Amino acid sequence: MRPTLLIAASVLMLASASAQPGKQTTPPAGQTKTQSARSVLEAYVSAWNRHDFAAFDTLLAPDAIHEDIAQGFRGQGPAQIKDFMRGMIVGQPDLNWHLTTIVDASPLVAAEWTWTATFTGDSPSGPVVRKPISGRGASIAIIENGRIKRFTDYYDIGSFFPKAPPTEK
Repeated sequence: MRPTLLIAASVLMLASASAQPGKQTTPPAGQTKTQSARSVLEAYVSAWNRHDFAAFDTLLAPDAIHEDIAQGFRGQGPAQIKDFMRGMIVGQPDLNWHLTTIVDASPLVAAEWTWTATFTGDSPSGPVVRKPISGRGASIAIIENGRIKRFTDYYDIGSFFPKAPPTEK
């Protein structure tokens, strides 16, 4: 939990340091007040949970970047990000991504989250079939004109696959 809190605190400090007196408080052209950074992030997570590929076309900027640090993925543009999503769904068809804490410092938004799924595929301990997994992580996104410009996930993939305690003989 401590690294997650440090990430969120860092985002808040960055947002505060970049704030300028007299900064425009009205949304940029094309973005309404209802399209807060928080609501865009929530819509993105909801699209993942629904496997809604079409939603990505309106939620992602044409040159959006999505990075999943733990998996070594960096995709640019909706097509590459949708391909990543398809791969995730193959191995985790019942994925459930749930935001637990959100810090909106528009245009930056940070969130802590939980992820649960039934996983089939290569895990840190080898291949598994229909293994229940769960874990926590944090994400930081930059929202421009009501769309995700950059999205980065931070988590420890090994913690999703805890090792069974040794058995006594």
